[in-house]
Amino acid sequence: MAAAPSWQVPPETLVTIEYPGVVQKGTASLERALSTLSPNVGPTDGMPSAASALRHLARVLSLGGKLVECRLAPTDGEEGDAMQIYRHPLLGDIVSGSELVVRIQKRIWRCTHADGRTEERKEYLVTLLGGVRATVRFRRMADFAFRPDVPSGAHEHPTLALHRALVEMNVGAMQRFRFPNETEEYEVLDTEHGKRMRSDLAMIPPPIFSRMELPFNYGYRQNPASSLQTVSYASTAKRSRRTARKGQADTETPEPNQRILTRYLNRSRWRNMAPTALKFAEDAPAPTEPEAALAQVPLSDRHQGLLAELHKRFDERPVWSRLSLLNQFSVSEARTLVQAKELFALVAYTFADGPWRDTLIKFGHDPRTDPESRFFQRIHLRGKTPRTPATRGVFKAEYGDVSQSVRDAPSPPASEMRAATHIFDGKHSALASSTFQLCDITDISIVPLIHAEGPTNIRDTPDVATGWYTAEAWESIRAAISRQFHALLNDAPAPSASAAEHARLRAPWDESQDPPGSSSSEDA
Repeated sequence: MAAAPSWQVPPETLVTIEYPGVVQKGTASLERALSTLSPNVGPTDGMPSAASALRHLARVLSLGGKLVECRLAPTDGEEGDAMQIYRHPLLGDIVSGSELVVRIQKRIWRCTHADGRTEERKEYLVTLLGGVRATVRFRRMADFAFRPDVPSGAHEHPTLALHRALVEMNVGAMQRFRFPNETEEYEVLDTEHGKRMRSDLAMIPPPIFSRMELPFNYGYRQNPASSLQTVSYASTAKRSRRTARKGQADTETPEPNQRILTRYLNRSRWRNMAPTALKFAEDAPAPTEPEAALAQVPLSDRHQGLLAELHKRFDERPVWSRLSLLNQFSVSEARTLVQAKELFALVAYTFADGPWRDTLIKFGHDPRTDPESRFFQRIHLRGKTPRTPATRGVFKAEYGDVSQSVRDAPSPPASEMRAATHIFDGKHSALASSTFQLCDITDISIVPLIHAEGPTNIRDTPDVATGWYTAEAWESIRAAISRQFHALLNDAPAPSASAAEHARLRAPWDESQDPPGSSSSEDA
């Protein structure tokens, strides 16, 4: 058995450079790469060259240095030399090594036979050049490059002259330097983005821009509980963000006229049971049915009965506020509806903004296309009156009974119907904060304003703030309801319902000076 060939390592020791650039074949490219390692910057120290770089590298190694600078000049000639002083060099580290440098030569022998066949034979020649005692590695990140944007006469500017003197260690120029008087003169430049003004104050760039030398190992990993799914735009609204069951992908095909997007959804949580929320300005049509995944949720017999009752209520009236809808049920049934919100999402959708915000709207009905839907617009009233401090467990204003805590209030019988707190008759008001629909306002002094007709009262297209009403008509309705509501809260006499009073209410006022107790156009 033949022994393996053995080589003797030559006594020569070598230094390898992991150059941070592309070195092409030929001596010209090699010399250009080596010249970037030269410490010479400008004409004062001599032009950078491969010879000066090798001498500098040998001196650094003999002195036990650990850093080597690499200056990558962007351009050749005088401009490149002038801009070089404003760019920080790449820093390379000198580390000890124990590798071997091997030179591999490849030769290809071609032989053409008499019959025209060409035969190739490859020959590899491996030569061991020596061992490596040091390696120059450029593993650090390069600092940000800086190109001074100065007024005309950049090289003659005093501040830039000082910078050059500091770099070149020109003591005479430093001694002669004087700070010029600051002037408020600006140069107007025409750029592709328009005209802009540039100050003549040229600041000296800092010695370093970034303190990060090595890239940060973030080690990002996506949450394993999330999966990338394509969902419809309407299903990603604030109150209708859906998630997929664990281990299943969202394979629903959205409608062609709906916008879709791809986003990460949590697979480990159940889908959100809130009704689908639309934006008032969306061009998408009103939903006609609940989501397919939500429609497959199993319901108990009690929930099936409540779902049938909800369908009956929406057949009678297409738009309900949550409070008015809950008041159509008994106390126990309303409590079940509040706890099982998926029942609302099975029969209706909602708007996230606009005059029908937070109302429940029957599938297939779009109040933005029906002027008769103006009677279902909502108005929110606020008032400041002494009230019993609320405790935890109190329903919000959307569900009523917010003026007293559940702990102190007597519990009504479960079969008793809820009080009609969604009706505003102008005579009774037990809530300090409430939301009403215009169709639930029965005050005889306000009803004529709500049912007013004509182009001065009704718009051709709905508005996000006033709905189907004109701004003047909506302000009249809002002012009348607000005055009546706050009069009841403050135990004040009811305002007059005369025609003169209505005319005064219809007169516009400065929105920056609202009447006492009133707020924005939405919150009266």
